[in-house]
Amino acid sequence: MPHFFASKLDSISLPAKIGDFSFQLEAKRINGEDSIILVDYKNYKFLLTRLRKDSKILVKYNKSLKFSSKAVIKLALKEYAKLTNADIISHNLSSKSNLDSTKEPHNTHNPYFLNISNIKDILESSNIIIEVGFGSGQNILNMAKNNPRATFIGLEIYRPAIEQVLKQIKILGLKNLFIMNADCRILFDILPSNKIDAIYLHFPVPWDKNEQKRVFSKSFLQKSLRILKKGAFLELRTDSKEYFDYALNISKDFELKIESVINSKNEIISKYEARWLRANKNIYSASFYKINDYKEGDFSIKDLDLSPFLAIDKILDSNIRLANKEYFLHIKSVYKFKDGHILFILFGAYYAPNHIFLIIYDNKLIEVLGDIIPTYANISSLNLISGV
Repeated sequence: MPHFFASKLDSISLPAKIGDFSFQLEAKRINGEDSIILVDYKNYKFLLTRLRKDSKILVKYNKSLKFSSKAVIKLALKEYAKLTNADIISHNLSSKSNLDSTKEPHNTHNPYFLNISNIKDILESSNIIIEVGFGSGQNILNMAKNNPRATFIGLEIYRPAIEQVLKQIKILGLKNLFIMNADCRILFDILPSNKIDAIYLHFPVPWDKNEQKRVFSKSFLQKSLRILKKGAFLELRTDSKEYFDYALNISKDFELKIESVINSKNEIISKYEARWLRANKNIYSASFYKINDYKEGDFSIKDLDLSPFLAIDKILDSNIRLANKEYFLHIKSVYKFKDGHILFILFGAYYAPNHIFLIIYDNKLIEVLGDIIPTYANISSLNLISGV
């Protein structure tokens, strides 16, 4: 983590500009010892944290507000040290990288590796197929190779598997397969309704002793049906009879056409499926077809209705927690500066918590620092603050 220790720092008036950096304000935590410094670099914003440790002052990058260029952060800390005439004791700000790299603060990603922010780039495709937890990638690679006019999205949380499939995409010269390191519950919340042609869920971890951890759930099926086109399907393959029966039981609450079969032959057999077949284990398959339009609406930032005037006097204890069974909001910290406050807020679904900073001048919300993915849980939990 980029930082430096100093024996003393001069007081300075903010905002202050040096080079490409504007140090806009410093806010001290109420009921705390640390403060945060808002930095603007070519319209990209991030935070530094300043606090006293024994006889030393530590100034470091605040990782709560993500910024992709470590070179820029190190340079910002060096510039802040100059502004404050810091008497530096120690630091880790040396960099072998050329400072010209600070001209572009965001990393250049593999074009076939997507994140939530650039998923919209491929949603114009008329035929989109998703595989949840692609593992070795054999199935989705084969489908993408044999269906060049369709667009495929592979979801996986295991990074070595992601790296391996990205290599195969390059080797095979595929132009229609995109990979995401994402939770399907989040992605399915932000995809438009009636858009997806098929969803594959092959051999998920069965969690036979802890069904709460299963990917397939009533909520998962509900979200899948919203984003699937009418007539499209969700396919489950598993070696667990208990998982299979559990999925079929859940599906009884929905209007579906279900086709199930035991030991159907798949075009591609993974090494794990081959192992189970050699052990004479049954393979259970079910396809859940959407037969009616699903009426649940999409979510967007427009659905977020943060009150323009917040009751600061009610939240200064910086420990307000609001929650229900699906989502929560926690005002973890409140920082005070000359003309207002900064709130550090944790929010969202319990399985996928998020955080943002809200800058407030004269009890009026001015700016949100951090990304808000427009999921049902995120939008709903943030709207709780309007009632604070």
